[in-house]
Amino acid sequence: MQERTLLHQGHSIQVYTCGSGAIPLVLLHGAGLDSAMLSWKEVMETLPASYTAYAVDMLGYGKSDKPEGMAGEAFYSKHLACLEDVVSQLRLTRFCLAGLSLGGAFAIGYALRHPEQIAALIPVDSWGLVSRMPHHRFYYWLIRSPMMKDSFRWVANSRWMARWSIRSSLFGDAGRITDSLVDEIVELAAKPHAEQAMLDYQASSISKTGVTPDYTARFPDLAMPVLFINGEKDSLVPRAAVRVASKTVPHGQLYLMKGCKHWAQKERPEEFVRVVDEFIQKNW
Repeated sequence: MQERTLLHQGHSIQVYTCGSGAIPLVLLHGAGLDSAMLSWKEVMETLPASYTAYAVDMLGYGKSDKPEGMAGEAFYSKHLACLEDVVSQLRLTRFCLAGLSLGGAFAIGYALRHPEQIAALIPVDSWGLVSRMPHHRFYYWLIRSPMMKDSFRWVANSRWMARWSIRSSLFGDAGRITDSLVDEIVELAAKPHAEQAMLDYQASSISKTGVTPDYTARFPDLAMPVLFINGEKDSLVPRAAVRVASKTVPHGQLYLMKGCKHWAQKERPEEFVRVVDEFIQKNW
């Protein structure tokens, strides 16, 4: 695994590279405590030799800079501008793009802006597929309550709480939750202002009446091959919404990872890589 630091508008952006194959694959992580290596390390190490994988710590995450003032109407345009700059500096002109959760929304947004660059698009348990959250009013209240910020402190102070948080929404199989993963989550939650990136994302994405981005009207514009991958038991991304998206996209497909929740690619990286490789090989 190689690391490099790029600059975007004066901010450091960390990029991890694995492999030297002919197929470039860009990987985008989710929100919360996530980062490039937390979500994608196992996948990158499992990929066949035909790939060169790039995993990016987006602004506010991992080893990248954490600028203030990210929240607001410009939240997604700021992140997409950063991704555009990273792609340009990596000198990628045609590549495959996968994104998890919030990273899925970034990936779809990028593909809509630059369809000529994307050979294959893979949204994983992706944000941006619905107009409203399940129990939307409750979520709107929750993200503005002190409980959201406090939850990071609870995880930082309790390995039991960290394990429970992974089990409740991220992993379907409790037996795959390792002690080292629990320790990593506790350590990340204990960092100063660990909650800020998540709060910025939520404040920018969930209003009283709906969510941002809402790509439902743009699905027909995704002309490239698209493979939606979703955990079968993901409570955060409704299966019905993913099915609609996969049928509305002109060249859309859906693969459900049985028993998995929101971190499907981390829970079963071998299965994930097998499915992704089959899809990309057919479309590269």
